[in-house]
Amino acid sequence: MQDSNPDLVRGLREDRGKQKRNCTTPDPHSDNLFKPGERTISGKEMQLRSRRIYNQLPEATKKKEEEKKRAVSQANRLRADVFKKRLLEQILQR
Repeated sequence: MQDSNPDLVRGLREDRGKQKRNCTTPDPHSDNLFKPGERTISGKEMQLRSRRIYNQLPEATKKKEEEKKRAVSQANRLRADVFKKRLLEQILQR
C-alpha cells in the first residue's frame, strides 16, 4: 500500500493525527475543562469516588432504607417491652 500511493498514506496519517488531537482537547462547552493527563487521582480519592457512586445506586439506597426500617421496628419492640413491664408493675402494685 505504501508503494502504490504515498500521498494517500500520508493523508490517512494526517487524519489520524487530527482525530487524536480532537479526542484530547476538551469541549469548550463542557463543564470539565481540564485536560485528561493533567491530574492524577490518589487511591483514597478513588475509594471515596467509588463509595459515593455506589451509595447512589438504587440497590444501595434500598438496602439502607431496609436497615433503617429494621432499626425503627427494633426500637419500637423495645419500647413496647418496656411499656408492658411498667404496666405490669403498676397493676401488681395495686
